[in-house]
Amino acid sequence: MTDSGKIAAYLREKYGPWGWMGQRAHDAAGINRILPLDFIISCSYGTDLKHYFREEDLYSVEKHHPVRKNWSNEDLKDSLKGELGREVSRRLDRYKKAAHLVCYRSVRAIERKSGAFRKKPILYAVPESLKTRFDNKILLYRNLKKLGLARVEGMVDYPARHTFRALVKKLSLPFVVQFPYGSSGSSTFIVIEEKDFRFVKAAFPDSKAVIAKYMDGPSLNVNAVIVSSPDGARVVCMAPSVQVVGVPECCSYPSVFCGNDYSSARDLDPEMLQQVERIVQVTGKWMASSGYRGIFGMDLVSRDGTVYPVEINPRFQNSTSLHNTLVMLEGRAEEAPFLLHIAEFLQSKDTACRRFVMNYPDREAMRPLEGSQVILHNRMWRKVIKGDVAPGVYRTGGRELLFVRGGATLENCAEHGEMLITGGIPAPDTLVEPGAPMLKIQTRSNALDPVGKKRLSEDMKKTATLVYKKLALREAERADARAALKAGR
Repeated sequence: MTDSGKIAAYLREKYGPWGWMGQRAHDAAGINRILPLDFIISCSYGTDLKHYFREEDLYSVEKHHPVRKNWSNEDLKDSLKGELGREVSRRLDRYKKAAHLVCYRSVRAIERKSGAFRKKPILYAVPESLKTRFDNKILLYRNLKKLGLARVEGMVDYPARHTFRALVKKLSLPFVVQFPYGSSGSSTFIVIEEKDFRFVKAAFPDSKAVIAKYMDGPSLNVNAVIVSSPDGARVVCMAPSVQVVGVPECCSYPSVFCGNDYSSARDLDPEMLQQVERIVQVTGKWMASSGYRGIFGMDLVSRDGTVYPVEINPRFQNSTSLHNTLVMLEGRAEEAPFLLHIAEFLQSKDTACRRFVMNYPDREAMRPLEGSQVILHNRMWRKVIKGDVAPGVYRTGGRELLFVRGGATLENCAEHGEMLITGGIPAPDTLVEPGAPMLKIQTRSNALDPVGKKRLSEDMKKTATLVYKKLALREAERADARAALKAGR
């Protein structure tokens, strides 16, 4: 096998069976279209699954318990200790050889010889110890000056030691408080008024944080892969996206991650793109010096033409799945980030994978992509889904969403103006916890308004509003009370 375009077929034939493990089952949809998977281990479950995978091959926390939470890897780790872990272990025992498991992020319980499964899968993930090290946002902030990278004005300290007035005088309003660990904005708080700061101090009385100025330019995200080469570590930087953050049509808090817009990144200033690539290169080399290899991502902010690193995501990202799909749709499937990630772990013993890594087109990886996704969250208290949103392609017509065809990946969108509803759509009667992501709206065009790249486009606003309407969310307490009355209790 010499043609890098056939790497997925080669991996399937030589190393299968293959599986995916991560919080979201739909993250595997893009992978599955390039490298067919045998099973998926996840927290979430959605009605869109049938459009890209086999029901019997999904092992999901949510599948048998109709509650949608803001799932984390900790939920997955805990579930693997119980019945879910036993189900997966029985599946792995069926294979004659060890399964190969691509992980959103590693789980120490599987890394250990005495861990969750009797028959250990071969993991394609950075060890959890390295993941934890580079997840620390304070570690990155403290090292930026040593790395020669721009740093947002601020400090590392305990918020509880400061008064709101003193921080406003030093940093102005709004300012940002970012604790060391957390994803999708869960540990980042944008302080707009004094009550916000009181909440932060009460919730984290004994925790250090990065306390910094708020940068009002576009928020950026990028995927990258660190690979080994005869000359040392090599960092491959992919095309960036503009992040959708805290838009009120999708969430309740200004720091919540709400999606990615690759189309809006196409007209970023070339100087900004050069800064992004330099930041990723320098940061990746620093990570590599500790032994890190494989996929990672970075969040960055910009202001007045300067790009500032904010955090490292030492794992797959929410954007990685979309990135995999978009390069496939452009006929560049061999450039999918997950393939380079897998090849790095195999290249020391596999000459075909080594050739693939050596010949990977680094410059092509920075070519801009066309597409975006927006994530809708439960913006209120506990709710029950009473509506039914069919997975597939839609158009907006007047005050309604018009169903066009079924599907679960962007390849199902055939014409301009079509939008895909996918990404773990909860079934009717699912209880949705506050802040939990419910589904994704994906499109081959931009999701953000071109001016400022901070607000949703008018089309996406309208679509989001109509989707919430179709979900027909009801207060959980009211729904529970009605169910009790019907049951005669």
